Amino acid sequence: MDRTMSQAITTIKQIIDANHLKADDFTNFVLQGGAGSGKTESLKEIIGYISSTYPDKKIACITHTNIAVDEIIVRVGDYYEISTIHSFLNKLIRNYRKNIKEVIGQIFYLQQPTVPGHEEYKKVYTKYATKLFSITGETAAKVTGKREYDKSPASFDAQLQDDIQALNQVIANIIEAQHHSQIHYNESRFDSLKELSFSHDSLLIISCALCERFPLLPKIISDKYDFIFIDEYQDSAPEVVRIFLELLPKNRNTTIGLFGDSMQGIYDDGIGDVQYYVDQGLLRKVEKEDNFRCSQGVVDYINILRNDGIEQEVALKDGETAEQRKGEVKVFFRGYGAKPGPFSPGDQKAAYADALNELIAQSLAQFDHPDTKVLMLTNKSISSEVGFKKLYKLFDDRYTEVKEEIEKELAKIQVSELVELCRAYSAQAYNPLMVALKKRGFVIRSVKDKQVLSDHFKYLLESGLSMQGALAYALEKKLIRKSERHTNYLVARIQLLAELEADGDFKVLENLYNGGSNTRARLLSNHDIAITDEEFDNFHQQLKRKNFAIGFLSDDIPFEEVLNYYSYLNEETGYITMHKTKGSGIKNVIVVLDEYLWNKYNFKSVYDTHTDPNARLRNQKLFYVACSRAISNLAIVRMIVDQEEEELMKEYFSHCDFIPLPQ
Repeated sequence: MDRTMSQAITTIKQIIDANHLKADDFTNFVLQGGAGSGKTESLKEIIGYISSTYPDKKIACITHTNIAVDEIIVRVGDYYEISTIHSFLNKLIRNYRKNIKEVIGQIFYLQQPTVPGHEEYKKVYTKYATKLFSITGETAAKVTGKREYDKSPASFDAQLQDDIQALNQVIANIIEAQHHSQIHYNESRFDSLKELSFSHDSLLIISCALCERFPLLPKIISDKYDFIFIDEYQDSAPEVVRIFLELLPKNRNTTIGLFGDSMQGIYDDGIGDVQYYVDQGLLRKVEKEDNFRCSQGVVDYINILRNDGIEQEVALKDGETAEQRKGEVKVFFRGYGAKPGPFSPGDQKAAYADALNELIAQSLAQFDHPDTKVLMLTNKSISSEVGFKKLYKLFDDRYTEVKEEIEKELAKIQVSELVELCRAYSAQAYNPLMVALKKRGFVIRSVKDKQVLSDHFKYLLESGLSMQGALAYALEKKLIRKSERHTNYLVARIQLLAELEADGDFKVLENLYNGGSNTRARLLSNHDIAITDEEFDNFHQQLKRKNFAIGFLSDDIPFEEVLNYYSYLNEETGYITMHKTKGSGIKNVIVVLDEYLWNKYNFKSVYDTHTDPNARLRNQKLFYVACSRAISNLAIVRMIVDQEEEELMKEYFSHCDFIPLPQ
């Protein structure tokens, strides 16, 4: 029997035997396996086993993205309830709006300080002042300085607690005054007290709060499902795991199965690992140590990064030999000295960026493997290389979560719809293209119609149109129909710009801001304008909204950049972000181990064992995710500060081939 089949059977057998998957004796389990270990295949096998052994049992499988849902359906079929966690929970709670009203305040109330001291006081006070202004329009006094605070910390803390309590009561009154029927999940990143709507993250908080307060809800879950499987558990919010492992009725027989890898838990809002529940006896761990993706060289390298004791082993696929799975790992580096930081002068940043790009180019030449992709930390760093710099900058100036907002905004005005048609034409996928166009009213009746259609797409793809120009052309030629959502977007845009144009105070501040007084301090010193921090922040947000509204539908964004962006999303370019965890394997990978001025990461900590353990683990996890995508060969590119860092790196990855590159 070959290793592939034996490993699959062994994994299922562990779960069946160790977790007692027998008619009335089910035990929760977590299947922990590294990248390329075949966790989703094991999920398929387990569902198949349950379906054949206990055909009357009800199974639900939940994951985090629609793409992942589609992937699982392809693997296991559509006979089971397979959905995203947000879809699953929204379906569960959406008819209980009266109950939601009792707990929705949790997402709006301001929390009290948790630890004593001026730093915590200042942090909470700033949040209080911001929320006070956004809800009531009132401005709070400037936060008390440390010297004054330290004279009587208890009194300042007590006063802040009273102020927070009073503001929370205002929030409670606003909620109470609104009818529960207007409560809804708005499917965005933002909560709205005015509309009494809640976001993606708050859906999870509210669902957990409902299950805690109203035991009927978790009972409904348990009555409906015999098995609930959660894919990529490490990305699940703690509230989600709490619902399924702590709040379901203890006398029920719903089995919870988690599938994932704690080393791939790279998002701050995910639970990361579930060792606590294993230690509490609420989960039994099954470890999957094989790796069906990576070469021996890559497996040896990424095993060093793991912290859970799993030592992955190369598992050969049907027809493979050990010789075919050898692979190599190289580390290209160059000394640079002190690197610039986020607030360094622009010329220093530019010089460093030039040096890093030169190092990447040299590494690509030295690595000399076909089908190589370069993984970088930030989308911003990739945008210049791939060709969507203007598009990215427009969104980066407006939003924090740039990638999510780009896709959402492009969908609203149907640019994503147009891109889909253009990509189908470019790929010569004519049948799907014709079907899509027919739905929009563009019918092909003759050879001449086909030629006209071809001319339309050639014009869109080859004429250097702006995004707005391409959209207008597609609408004019009836390749797409303007949707109600698109129309509403345009109406809201016109209304926003008209309101800001009519706001005299905003116009005064805008002129001064554009004239160089672009901070509150400069407004105070240059023009003696009395403006609080909250008022300046509010103005600044409004200005961002205006600039974005103008820029997004201007002729400044080339349509070619939008097409490039979608090619990047579909991993058709030579560059990928390190954060893309659900990607499949890549033949050859170069990981650019650089922070790109992002203070959140410090990749030196990966091989510096004296670094804070929590900070180090965050860097290790992201590095592991990036490196583990390599199928055959892997290269690491790093600018090092000094000889000490070089020695640390060589000692930690002692078996690797280190190659210094000249400046």
